[in-house]
Amino acid sequence: MQVGTIEGDVNTSSFTFRAVEEVGKFDFVSVKSNENWILAQVDQVTKHASGETTATANIIGYRDKGLTRAPRHVIEPDSIVYKADQELISDTLGLDEEGLRIGTLETNPEIDIMADGEAFYKHFAVLAQTGAGKSYLTGVLIEELLESDYPVIVLDPHGEYSSLAHSNPDSDKSKGYPVKEYSPNTDINHKALPLKFSSVNLDKKQVTTLISESLTNSQMGVLYTALKRLREKGEDYNLLDLQDAVSLEESTAKWNLLNYLEQLDDSGLFAEEAIDLKDLVEPGQASVINLRAVEPEGAEMTAYLLAERLFELRKLNRIPPFIMVIEEAHNFVPEKGFGQAVSNPILRKIASEGRKFGMGIGVISQRPARIDKNVLSQCNTQFILRVTNPNDLKAISKSFEGVNSAVEEMITSLPPGVAFMLGNDYPVMTDVRTRRTVHGGETQTSDTYVEQRDVSVFQTEKTMPEIESRYGEKFSTAYYPLYMGEKDGKKLLIDGVNGEIKASKPVVPDESEEVLEMIKQGFERPEMVEELDISAAKLAEKISDLERKGLLEDG
Repeated sequence: MQVGTIEGDVNTSSFTFRAVEEVGKFDFVSVKSNENWILAQVDQVTKHASGETTATANIIGYRDKGLTRAPRHVIEPDSIVYKADQELISDTLGLDEEGLRIGTLETNPEIDIMADGEAFYKHFAVLAQTGAGKSYLTGVLIEELLESDYPVIVLDPHGEYSSLAHSNPDSDKSKGYPVKEYSPNTDINHKALPLKFSSVNLDKKQVTTLISESLTNSQMGVLYTALKRLREKGEDYNLLDLQDAVSLEESTAKWNLLNYLEQLDDSGLFAEEAIDLKDLVEPGQASVINLRAVEPEGAEMTAYLLAERLFELRKLNRIPPFIMVIEEAHNFVPEKGFGQAVSNPILRKIASEGRKFGMGIGVISQRPARIDKNVLSQCNTQFILRVTNPNDLKAISKSFEGVNSAVEEMITSLPPGVAFMLGNDYPVMTDVRTRRTVHGGETQTSDTYVEQRDVSVFQTEKTMPEIESRYGEKFSTAYYPLYMGEKDGKKLLIDGVNGEIKASKPVVPDESEEVLEMIKQGFERPEMVEELDISAAKLAEKISDLERKGLLEDG
């Protein structure tokens, strides 16, 4: 369809045309020049007092031998301007026909915008100011990755992404996905599985990385000697063994070092019953690391331990290729001048080397200027939503090709839910599709607050009729508050009124709980060995542990 005629001066980057049909900013138009159909995008529309409408369009180029090329010759004045058809737009912009469906072209809803999932192993970024739809778009990307059976791990500082398990009733394609939620703080995030790491055979580099303070030469010497002695024994050692070894050193430098090691132990991130990291990386599953209410130091240590150990497993090919999504990435890989994080060095390393080993990272942030530029510039695919902060715009322009002054201006005026996707031959403005799952990142206000009522009722040993029969009178039911807590390896039942401990029992690890249950059911030892697939010695060790805790009678 003809929309106008070029008038005035023309150069190789733009032209102005008099519109005879209605046109809008960002619309795609085409002009034939030297046998090539040239694609352009409307940048500005002007309505004159005379009633005439003119529009300025930036020239994108034409497709030649699989590449988008800028024209070397100017378009002839008085050339006819047409509305660009779907095929020309898709072909010239180099849009993929298959892949992860992000949404539709903002100006042409009939054109789907796809992203190459394999390119995410070369890392991706989602950048936007608060309220522009950053978390919503990230949820869409994760849905698409899970739909294509990619394993995904999400570092989730605010507890937003466990909602991926719940289908969105407002979506035509409503669906929930397999989600496993873990957290270092299960007191607050009580629906999550405990995230604990092994401290077995920590080496000098790992210890010094986890200790936030810089060690003196004397302290480094004490640490080196203690680790050397432990290794010479030829046995596995843990964090407590390391503390004991350091305490035996004669140097007075050991005292501050011991204090640092005790702080590591007190962080609650290390335990004998550590998580099997292989469980986090399952095709089509999102493993959400819920860091809500976790102190910044603990969150950074969690990010470091996860990234460092998973990267090592990936290099050894012991887990499948996967994508790690990092929300609030400026806190985990900050730019110089904006602080330092324990997780910074390993994430920088993964950004530069991860693609070779099949470990991709997704950098999600509302403060691009505060993210390590070495990490940001490694992101092969970028999704930019509305950004107005000049420093953040400058950081985006420096990090990514294709972001010129015209694109910068468009970024500042994007409506919520619309993103520029970079990584194709030309930045593509995308209307993000509706999520299939519930969005967990809405801003909480007094209007949306709902009081949590996650209360369990203890079942009494005797029923109400039995009690009434015994005492010969009628009773009414009353509820009394009791809290379940955990301290010093014991589960506690605490009086919710006066704080008294009403009952306690030792915490039983999951595998030992299975042993206890099987003993109660009358299983013999050989049967338990076969059922649990463990050695007889390991079974004997667990039975002895249950006896020490008073959960079994001797023998």
